[in-house]
Amino acid sequence: MFEYYDSRNKSFILCALDKNKTKVYICARIFSFEYFHAMFILTLYRILLFLSLLIVISSTSDDLYVVPYRFFVGINCNGSLTHPYSSLQQALDHIEYRTNLTYRTTIHLYPTYHFVNNTLHLTQAHSHVQISTMNDVDVKFYEKFISQEYLHERLTTAVISGGVKINNWTRINGNTYSAHVPTLNYVNQLFINNQRIPRTRIPTNYSEYLYYAAPLNDPLEGRYGFQYAPGQFNYTSLADAMVIVYHSWTESHHYIDRVIPSNNTIFFTNPSKYPIGQFPPEGKKRFHIENLCEGLIASSFCFVNESKTIYLMTNGSYDPRNVNNIITPVNEIVVLLAGDEWSRPIENVIVNNVAIEHGAWTIDRTEEADGSEAVFLRFAAFVVANASSIIISNVEISHTGAYGLWINAGTEKIDFLNSLITDTGAGGLWIGRDLAPMPKAANSLKIISNEISYGGNVFPSAVGLVDSTSFDVIIINNVIHHHRYNGMSIGSTLGYGPTGTKNILVQENYIYNTGQHILCDQGGIYTIGILPGTIIHGNVIKNVFSYSMSMFGIYLDEGTSDIVVSNNIVYNTGWCSLYQHYGANNTIINNVFARASINSPPHSDDPPPMGDIYIGRAENHTSWIFTHNIIYNTVNHSQTTVYRPDNGTLASFDSNVYYNPYNAQLLFGYAQMSFSDWQKTGQDNNSLIADPLFLGDVNQCDFFTIQSNSPAARLGFTNLTKPFQWTPGCNTDDEIKLNQFYHW
Repeated sequence: MFEYYDSRNKSFILCALDKNKTKVYICARIFSFEYFHAMFILTLYRILLFLSLLIVISSTSDDLYVVPYRFFVGINCNGSLTHPYSSLQQALDHIEYRTNLTYRTTIHLYPTYHFVNNTLHLTQAHSHVQISTMNDVDVKFYEKFISQEYLHERLTTAVISGGVKINNWTRINGNTYSAHVPTLNYVNQLFINNQRIPRTRIPTNYSEYLYYAAPLNDPLEGRYGFQYAPGQFNYTSLADAMVIVYHSWTESHHYIDRVIPSNNTIFFTNPSKYPIGQFPPEGKKRFHIENLCEGLIASSFCFVNESKTIYLMTNGSYDPRNVNNIITPVNEIVVLLAGDEWSRPIENVIVNNVAIEHGAWTIDRTEEADGSEAVFLRFAAFVVANASSIIISNVEISHTGAYGLWINAGTEKIDFLNSLITDTGAGGLWIGRDLAPMPKAANSLKIISNEISYGGNVFPSAVGLVDSTSFDVIIINNVIHHHRYNGMSIGSTLGYGPTGTKNILVQENYIYNTGQHILCDQGGIYTIGILPGTIIHGNVIKNVFSYSMSMFGIYLDEGTSDIVVSNNIVYNTGWCSLYQHYGANNTIINNVFARASINSPPHSDDPPPMGDIYIGRAENHTSWIFTHNIIYNTVNHSQTTVYRPDNGTLASFDSNVYYNPYNAQLLFGYAQMSFSDWQKTGQDNNSLIADPLFLGDVNQCDFFTIQSNSPAARLGFTNLTKPFQWTPGCNTDDEIKLNQFYHW
């Protein structure tokens, strides 16, 4: 059993294993006074225990204060309330030379920007440290002495920033301005008052693309270029331009080496992973060009490296000369919690109620910047490695070029709670990945009650939450939305090879608006490889749409085996609600799969949708057991596919309810037979085609409960938990917020 306070919703969460002691947790949100009454005795005990420890330990805590301004006390700083440090690094240096590492030192940050010149690195010497925003009483104490010019920089939360401010703007004409930044290596991100300003893009309409004429015939050259259509690269300067090419499940990022006008061929300095054009149905020969100043339009910028000059065109609503918070990231890693050696991990650190912002991204000019989940990125704004017993709570990680948070291999007992990751260049949270030479995979992690949103702003193939190599992880009550590829990915070993990923609980997460019509071959929840002890339970997944094909609610990809998929609701998917691309011994029980294959093929050469559920690649073992599920098919045709496997697939079906409100004939099996013929094969003997009688309004996609007289209830279906974040409605729109940088 564990408990924690959800400050965003002013409530407590209590979680405990169910009565059968399975890995499924029973969690309750408690708002009432009874909780406090019930916990009073426990709290009193904890207080008495703490007071008893005070008798044994002469000093149990220390407090340091950081105010990043010219201060009234002069230079005699010691980190005290009256003589605070002016930088976080000073506080860390103070802590590094403590003689007693067993007591807690809390660093209180004034709620403003704390710019770090380099990565803020906490090592084993910084164990037992807490970093937090100072309380309101301390803030008011300082504001009596802070000069008036800094008062407008007061924020609600302290921000640890990996960026620098740009202030020296000059007006060129109209709404166009420039700034000379000789000290910066490169500027590829710009944030003005917490809003991401896009780099120039050609075509300037973010929903449009350029299309190259043909791939190159030579396989090696094909990774370095293509034949373009006339006029696509007729620009005065291409030295700082970047070409982004779309494939199937990835996009590749290229610097230009040379353009040959005589045969309309372009070559890049860095390759793609596969030859460009290898996936024509999915990629559609799409690309766009970034950072060409010829494409400067309102609310965009470009950077000329030779002159170290930023060019910005505003929308006319502000003058950058009068804006204080114009920031470009310079540090790839803003905060790093990592012991120097595996035998000396950093331990018992709390990061609470702060923001970590402005992580940079870089790509070497010869680097292969292409890969599923943007795996080529070797950094994140916040990195935890070689660490144990770390709590990250009530933290915002935002405005990054890569992933927000990376909990690397070699870590254990890491809690990520009640936090927000948003506006990332890549994905939100990455768990694991690097194993060798680390002693073991990441383990004993709790990822609870976080929001991970609006990712993929630079690298759309990134994922909301990736767990590549770990064990004993619970991922509960998170909201993941508006990512351009998978909402969540579990596993890393393709096929039936050895895996380090096991015992992953994915429970009661709300995942929606993923894919966003950008790439292909994706799922709301995606898995790969053997995943023993893994449970996908009680999640809600909706609105999963790709650019042209292969868009699934739950996607059990190559070799996914030994998992349980239970009590989930999946609806509004372009293709199947559930797809398994070979695997073994999976159990699919007590789920609702609704409104699948609702995406008409957007292009003439796209393959048609695949029905509600599908198993690809037949093997000589049972792929799954499918029982006590409801399939609510809404295809308005005379016939529609419920289940289509490859020929020879072994699977077991029973005690399910199937329904189509338009009275379409439902088809099953490789031969696409009627339900009665399907039952004659020995499948679904106790199943029915009948209205499941949902208690909620199906026109609002409320599929959580069924009436007591439902045929599904008679067959053993049990009602599902409605997440408090869920909102009714069957709208498939992406609900893109105008105040978010979120386009393509």
